[in-house]
Parts: sequence; structure tokens; C-alpha cells
Amino acid sequence: MSQTDIKDEINAAPEPLLPIEKKLIGWSLGLGIVLLVVLIAVNHFVPIKL
Repeated sequence: MSQTDIKDEINAAPEPLLPIEKKLIGWSLGLGIVLLVVLIAVNHFVPIKL
């Protein structure tokens, strides 16, 4: 691959996200937030005792 090809790729306009990609991002963020809240709740009600 030549140097000019890399420059063309870097300077190219970004492609818009597909609808399924937007859904996957939303589901991933939502699931992460929900699991974080569950972890905080479990830690609050069942604290780790060393």
C-alpha cells in the first residue's frame, strides 16, 4: 500500500452509521448502564466483608 492511499483514507469523509449499528450502540450502552446499576445495588445490599 502506498503512502498516498493512506492519506486518501484518512482524509475521506466519514460514512454515516447504519441503522443496525446505531441500535447495537444503543443496546450496548443501555446494557452497560443497567449492569452497572445492578452491580452498585448488589454491592450496597451485600457488601464484601474481608
